Amino acid sequence: MSDDAASEHRDTAERDAGEAHSTPHLPPPSLAPINVAVALAVTFVGFLKEVRSGVGPFMWVIGLVWLVVSLAVWARGSRREYLDLPEDAHH
Repeated sequence: MSDDAASEHRDTAERDAGEAHSTPHLPPPSLAPINVAVALAVTFVGFLKEVRSGVGPFMWVIGLVWLVVSLAVWARGSRREYLDLPEDAHH
């Protein structure tokens, strides 16, 4: 292989590598983080002294179940998105 061909091959490889990583990967918009935050807030409100005597236990149980389900949905969506990335993007 001549020096010109090697140089051209190297330039092409560098350009292609630069294009593959020219923009960072951003996840699609999701309501999952907001859903987790609201579920966590409902759970903590159930522990308040003023609420605890009435609907507190019901409220924190509902909040805890909501939190677990929200985290599972968020993790499932993140995993699906990660698996949809091109092979060279997995680190």
